[in-house]
Amino acid sequence: VVNNSWGGGSGDFWYNQIAYAWRSAGIFPVFSNGNSGPSCGTAGSPGDYSNTVGVGATDSNDVIAGFSSRGPADTTGILKPNVSAPGVAVRSSVPGNNYGLNQGTSMAAPHAAGQIALMWSAQPELLGDVQLT
Repeated sequence: VVNNSWGGGSGDFWYNQIAYAWRSAGIFPVFSNGNSGPSCGTAGSPGDYSNTVGVGATDSNDVIAGFSSRGPADTTGILKPNVSAPGVAVRSSVPGNNYGLNQGTSMAAPHAAGQIALMWSAQPELLGDVQLT
């Protein structure tokens, strides 16, 4: 599982072949979906690709965060995010050997990547089968 909290605007297919290569190698590509919400059509690349899982952010009430980007994806029309996870007031390490609260889909995507890793650990027959997972 590869967690990626980087990206750009919608419809940028520069990373597309990389995502296909990862999937072919049995690597699950997880991307933060972007923080340009709440409007539709704001999902960012590569989270807006058909061959990646784009992750949106939710708050402590499991409500989609206002900043969380959404589909449909600009170029392909694919509905995004694929999944959402906690991304508001997430306790995070910060410089100075401290902790603080951060928000964004970059806080949410690691939750989804961790869930996939747990699934693969519990069900080894899924390991590397990105499509079935």
